[in-house]
Amino acid sequence: MIRTELGKKIIIVLIAIAVILLVVFYLIPRLGDLGIEEGPPEVRRVSEETRSVTLYFVNENADRLLTEAREIPAEGGLEAQLSGVVRELLQGPDDDDKFSPFPEGAAILQAFWVEDTQTAYLDFSRALVTNHHGGSTTEYFTISTILKTIGANFPQVRLVQFLVDGYPVETLAGHYAVDEPLDVLRWR
Repeated sequence: MIRTELGKKIIIVLIAIAVILLVVFYLIPRLGDLGIEEGPPEVRRVSEETRSVTLYFVNENADRLLTEAREIPAEGGLEAQLSGVVRELLQGPDDDDKFSPFPEGAAILQAFWVEDTQTAYLDFSRALVTNHHGGSTTEYFTISTILKTIGANFPQVRLVQFLVDGYPVETLAGHYAVDEPLDVLRWR
């Protein structure tokens, strides 16, 4: 009699385990088919604060600059916002009647701000120089779009120093000197 009761308990436990395994391996994966969805695997916090900025791009005839408004996150200090605005500029225009003078692969690595001299240091990837299309007009517009964009959005910035991989460069494509900080308001 003890053996029969023990045998019954073992059978009940085995049945319970089988039912649990059935639920885990068969029913739970099928919950998606019933319209029950799992939450997203990762939730990313998006800033609700944005800032409207003005970007400058080259017109179709390559003889003047045109503006384009964008909304960017307003997070971080001046250096983070400088990087954000330049990053948007490097992504190019949204409109087909404008074009970007920046070469493929150009990226802003970091921006630095020195308040005493009102100078923004913009550190770009090497692609800004090595992949540059060349020509004095394209180089002029590369410099101009950056300076005009910085000037329009950051009135506290008076000078901009171009850096490539952390170091000043003499020129971007051989026609204009950028080895010293450029005056945002006096740039041709």
